[in-house]
Amino acid sequence: MSFIFTFTSLFLGCQNPEEEKNIEYQLKFVDPTKKGLYQIATRDEDMFNRHGHELTLQVWYPSSQPDDDIHVYGDFFESEIADGGDVDCSVTYPVVLFSHGNGGIRYQSYFLAEHLASHGFIVVAPDHVGNTLMDNDDSRKPELITRRPQDISDAYDWLLEEERFDGCIDEDDGYAAIGHSFGGYTVLSLAGAYLDTDATLDICEDFGGWLCSHVAQIAEEQGAGTYNNSDSRIWAIVPMTPAGVSTLYPNLENINVPTLVWAGDKDDLTTVDEVVRPIYDALPADKKYWANINDAGHYSFSNACDWLNTYPDCGEGFLSPLDVHQIVKTTTTAFLQKERGMDGMNDYLPPTDERVMWEEGVEN
Repeated sequence: MSFIFTFTSLFLGCQNPEEEKNIEYQLKFVDPTKKGLYQIATRDEDMFNRHGHELTLQVWYPSSQPDDDIHVYGDFFESEIADGGDVDCSVTYPVVLFSHGNGGIRYQSYFLAEHLASHGFIVVAPDHVGNTLMDNDDSRKPELITRRPQDISDAYDWLLEEERFDGCIDEDDGYAAIGHSFGGYTVLSLAGAYLDTDATLDICEDFGGWLCSHVAQIAEEQGAGTYNNSDSRIWAIVPMTPAGVSTLYPNLENINVPTLVWAGDKDDLTTVDEVVRPIYDALPADKKYWANINDAGHYSFSNACDWLNTYPDCGEGFLSPLDVHQIVKTTTTAFLQKERGMDGMNDYLPPTDERVMWEEGVEN
């Protein structure tokens, strides 16, 4: 029995054993390299965003009584966790919102969501309608550039209002945001890198870049100027192989929350030198972290190889997806727990794995 548990029990003698256990789990150091102490479950939910679009959400959460059935992601990939169950609201939990990649899907990086939930996070991931594996429509990119961050903010609002999570969340705590690729763009935008069409198109004229033509369409059809979708409730972000450097670059300096940027040195979609490193370098020096994984590709940061192993990232010459996942979930959990104030996380930052190139707060 830990010192923390004994100390807590002295002041909470009226609590039943299950409540004491949950308090211990909330306070006690837990090794981020391993699965956390919570039983977890996941479920699909539906909500309407501010524009009236119906979004499907995936929610991962600690459960006091997980259902016996195993969840199947997308009705075709069986997980190892419960398909629903009672939410354990005996304590409050930090919240993470996840934004999927271009043509991705809400559960595309479930390896990370499940790990975080087992460590006492509630994780919510919406499908960005018009930009998923099932309905990707390039003509909707101008809409998605500005709407994606709003989807994330709206999903957090939904969580705060959802009755079954009453008592699980302290609204004043806000949330952290993780995103992959276009989702990386999304969380950077949420953290303060708002769109300025004039500044972006100046950069696009000189260097080009993904989304440039869509930003020009926004300026023409909706009006040139700034589109600020930042959310002051965010306390940390984790962009994984983020896209859209030209779009965000002029205002990355406005981000003032702790930021962990992931890159893969064999990523040929959001390349290190041309896309990801310039994003990192443009961030303010305080509280930024750089993690570049040797032999990791763009899809290494998702579970894509579980479903379709024909991606080049899944084969010879690339680091095993399982190895990448272990590095990412350990380091991301340690980063977020450190920002919450949990002791012991500095032992995992930087990662001890020699395949990770790590930097902290390098001056621009």
